[in-house]
Amino acid sequence: MTDVEKTQDQAAVSKQHIKEAAEWYAALADETLAADIKPQWQHWISASSAHGEAWARIESVAKRFDQLRDDGIGTRAPASETLHSLQERRVTRRRTLKTMLVLAGIGSATWLSLSESPYLQMADYVSAKGEIKELALSDGSKAWLNTSSHMDVHYTTEQRLIHLLSGDIFIDTAADSNRPLIVETSHGRLRALGTRFSVAEEGGHTVLAVFEGRVEVDIGQGLNRIIDTGEQISFSKETWGVLRRADPARQAWVNHVLLANDIPLVDLLSQLERYRFGYIYVEPEVAQMRVMGSFPLDEPDVALEMLAASLDIRIDKPIPWWVHIRSKNK
Repeated sequence: MTDVEKTQDQAAVSKQHIKEAAEWYAALADETLAADIKPQWQHWISASSAHGEAWARIESVAKRFDQLRDDGIGTRAPASETLHSLQERRVTRRRTLKTMLVLAGIGSATWLSLSESPYLQMADYVSAKGEIKELALSDGSKAWLNTSSHMDVHYTTEQRLIHLLSGDIFIDTAADSNRPLIVETSHGRLRALGTRFSVAEEGGHTVLAVFEGRVEVDIGQGLNRIIDTGEQISFSKETWGVLRRADPARQAWVNHVLLANDIPLVDLLSQLERYRFGYIYVEPEVAQMRVMGSFPLDEPDVALEMLAASLDIRIDKPIPWWVHIRSKNK
């Protein structure tokens, strides 16, 4: 086995151990199981030093977030009390497992793919989770990176090329008659025609919203079209989505505002979750409540308080990184 193969194998084993540790943590959080499985958990811990290291990592995640809480007399609760608090609140095993895996860095397939891709971490421009980064490019264009986004910039004498690797960006294009500005995504090439526009990589497609000027989109195989001011479209390598009015929310984030125009609560929370660490769970009975308003992206917890004040919902935080949203009547 080569050194590279050994490193890859060790990474895979470590990942599996962390998953196992998170499963144990989730099971121990269920008070109906904890007493019965504690001997098996202790056996698992003692079976391998790797198991102990994985458990320490999961526990350190809990402790790090638990330190955000103060018991009122200036002391901090230990990680074991975080586990105890989960038991007291009867938080389900599934939710505990999902949260611990996300916080440990292995829960979300998308997050994992980004964190394990060195080329993303080496991108020319990177924004952290919760960060909106404004950039002044060398040609006078301006660009904004939304939370957790990555892009490369390559300018030559013939063209200005921006490669969106992940996340979403907003571009205010500077005029240059000799060099077109091109934005590349995994689904096509966009040629700016003197414009302000947003581009987002969203799973299996790219979403373009044009707020000024026009953008020519080429997805290959002779499939290209021009999107005008006020229009929005999604596309993949093979197909076009439905042409729609540009969603103002795709521009509002540049000003650190989450704009909701009569959208389901669950959709708004899905966007808000991108800007804060932890997990937001919304109960089905309130998930489809309609929301209108503007919410601060720089202070997602303030946004949650605003929602609680305007809707018939209750927001619980059994631990700082876990938000549970339900009806006020429950």
